[in-house]
Amino acid sequence: MSQTVFPWECRDKEDQAKAAYYHPMRRANQQLEEENARLKKILRENGIAWSSVALEHLSKGQLTKRRTRSSMSLRETKTPYLPTEVLLRILKYAMKSPHPIIDPLSLLEPENLTDEEKSRSNQIAIHFLATCKALHFEGTKYLWESNTFTFTSAEAVRNFGELRADIRSTITAVNFRIIARYYDDQRRKHKLEKCYHADLKKDQQLKVAMRPKETPLIRGGFRCYTWSQIVDFLHALRAPYDPAVRITKQPRPRLLPSLVTLRLDLVNFSDTLLPFSGSELHDITSHELGCTLNELQVTGMPIDDTGMKAAAELSGMLKDEGLYLDGPATFMAKNKYLQRLGGNRWCPRVVRAWKGDGESLDSEDEDDHGYGFLGPSRPSIGALPSAPKEEGHPVSGRPEESVIWKRVPHGRDDDKRVWMQFSRASGYEVSDFDADEDEDRICPCCGESHPSSSLLDYMIEDDLEE
Repeated sequence: MSQTVFPWECRDKEDQAKAAYYHPMRRANQQLEEENARLKKILRENGIAWSSVALEHLSKGQLTKRRTRSSMSLRETKTPYLPTEVLLRILKYAMKSPHPIIDPLSLLEPENLTDEEKSRSNQIAIHFLATCKALHFEGTKYLWESNTFTFTSAEAVRNFGELRADIRSTITAVNFRIIARYYDDQRRKHKLEKCYHADLKKDQQLKVAMRPKETPLIRGGFRCYTWSQIVDFLHALRAPYDPAVRITKQPRPRLLPSLVTLRLDLVNFSDTLLPFSGSELHDITSHELGCTLNELQVTGMPIDDTGMKAAAELSGMLKDEGLYLDGPATFMAKNKYLQRLGGNRWCPRVVRAWKGDGESLDSEDEDDHGYGFLGPSRPSIGALPSAPKEEGHPVSGRPEESVIWKRVPHGRDDDKRVWMQFSRASGYEVSDFDADEDEDRICPCCGESHPSSSLLDYMIEDDLEE
């Protein structure tokens, strides 16, 4: 039997070099396209052809004087006239995709897509934008405001910064599909355990990229790009450079200043192989992007100690009383595609739901010594405003000050939401009809009990016992 080899966390030089190579090429191509457009305009105005097609049009006299639809009569257009309101409704319908747009403004990587996603045809009538300036202006706004977006690489997120700030400011929710990458310089088999998902009946061969052996001074062997990849995705949310904003007066806005809901689909994050996350993850989640989200959805998080630590770090991005949703893995990475996995349950909880004003919690959640299920009652961070309260919730059978109501997605991939009430002491869902309070703490995803939301709570409980 082969001995299990554990990877160490690092960024791969080959992948970084590839990303650095293509990014400046894209910038240069964009500049060349703009320059070609200006040159063609000059040639067209002077009646000079730059290709056989242009020569044919010039010979017919169609480009000597440009005619727009507004300058043509109804008889010349040979099309029925439509009111502006109808045109805008058609344009809005044409610009909306029934599925999330994957890696906009970037080159798609087939290995980051499922077979279903590869087979989809164009879901947007993008040619509407080339009709005229008016439809281009209005259609561009509809395109970015009406659709949802999925990013499979940190470079794709950075490329999103090429959009205008007013367009990016309208986006409130995005999806990061973070596919763990493994590398090795020896021919050996590595497995993804069947405990990764309930759909797996046996261990699966782990997708590993081969790399050449380096000199003994360079650390090689089996390595992974997992927690550092999450850091790179979050770093891509930093504010792009904008010369119009002076940092001496006000800080630069983030890439998506209105982002309040973030979904992380972690793919091939093994439950047994990954090392602990480093300080980089804590720095960006608790400080740089701390207390900025109202809702965080995470699928595929390992259920071991490394996953628990990473989940505690990620919850730092949520505001006080923010909603954290933990679900089973959505995908598994194969050699050339992603396999979609089943499962449609969330394990929701509210982070930092306790009150810091000295008010007492429900007696069922707090013992005689003033200690709740998560240890002593502690104040909220209070550095930024709490997540907004959701109005219109049902009436609870418990005291209102001891619970908090949230609208939770009905399923992992479902947009429908239902009302749930959470205990302010534990942060987990409670029900008015449960006879045993301990049953409220059973996770619907894995069937296990989750007594706390971070390693800090375990440390507090250990201190109390001593």
